Amino acid sequence: MEKPSVILVSFLFVFLSISFYSCNKEKAGGGIKTSAYNDTSSHDVGSACLSCHSTGGSNAYWWVAAGTVYKPDTVYLNINSTVYIFTKGNGAGTVIAILPVDAKGNFYTSTTFDFGSGLYPGVKSPSGDTRYMQSSITSGDCNSCHNRTRRIIVN
Repeated sequence: MEKPSVILVSFLFVFLSISFYSCNKEKAGGGIKTSAYNDTSSHDVGSACLSCHSTGGSNAYWWVAAGTVYKPDTVYLNINSTVYIFTKGNGAGTVIAILPVDAKGNFYTSTTFDFGSGLYPGVKSPSGDTRYMQSSITSGDCNSCHNRTRRIIVN
């Protein structure tokens, strides 16, 4: 009698493990996704992206870094800009990520990288103007701080 119950429990354990792993892989989008210039598939401009695009969120892709870039008037989007993430301030050190800003002003990536004790973002407009954030970041949830009153801007 003990053998069938051990076999049943073992089978259930393997089945549930496979189901859990498959669900997580599917939920995470099953691959890498990064914003692209001129792409229009993003949404919710200016929202805190990782509130939905993270573990436990409602969307298929989980972003490591995401946000929205505006022109200095803080109204118009600065589409086709580029966000860079460096290991040191003012564009120094190693480039960890290059994120194109799409046609809706959003940038995002599901590519994993380690923020460690802090990384330094910069943003470059299509005209070549570049701005660097002076403080380091330990999270890629850019719009959680850069909201309606403190937007990411570049001329």
